[in-house]
Amino acid sequence: MSIKRTFHTLGDGLMTLLFPRLCLNCQRAVVAGQRPQLCIPCNNDLALTNHWLMPENGVTDRMVGRLPVTFGAALLAFNTGTVCQQLIHALKYYHRPEVGVQLGEQLAELIKDHPALQDLDGIVPVPIHPNRRHERGYNQAEKIAEGMATVLRKPVYPKALKRVVFKGSQTKRTRYERVENTRESFGTGEGDFAGKHLLLVDDVLTTGATVDFCGNILLASHEGLKLGVATLAIAE
Repeated sequence: MSIKRTFHTLGDGLMTLLFPRLCLNCQRAVVAGQRPQLCIPCNNDLALTNHWLMPENGVTDRMVGRLPVTFGAALLAFNTGTVCQQLIHALKYYHRPEVGVQLGEQLAELIKDHPALQDLDGIVPVPIHPNRRHERGYNQAEKIAEGMATVLRKPVYPKALKRVVFKGSQTKRTRYERVENTRESFGTGEGDFAGKHLLLVDDVLTTGATVDFCGNILLASHEGLKLGVATLAIAE
């Protein structure tokens, strides 16, 4: 081992001793390189949906009669008080954009060989309003898309849609309120995607209203477009 590498390794060890990496869920120490930053027990508690193994699943079922999709999958099952919830909160509220990138990579690894995605042309993240982006510093769906793009080797089109209205967080709204809040919040963005196959990406699928409206805007704006849907989590 070279002297430079030796000092680098010693430096990493000292930093870990002084500022230990802590699990995003339980605050126990985490080994270096763990992606996302979870201890082994918490990582094992993540509930994979296995949607990519099912022609019909929670995502596709939620879109029936609302949005015609070529593919649908969520990586994790989202329930209150779970490790999944902590990761989503870290991504959205505690300035941990790398969580989105890392989970996006994981999801992409699982779906990259799916037959329905072999003609995929690109990835479209659900947009957030400029005010929210200014507060957060980034769009969490873009971070997820960035992670997926590194594995799928497809371009990301962050301006394909735009958020035109911002009425606050959806977190504490009822199902009806979520739908009404979303109805006129999105608009057509930039780019010509006629005849293309795109993957619409968001963080959590709850009522499906956001994906529904965004997806239908894309389909109405680009003739012959095909659309798949992927999210980090689905609320059960």
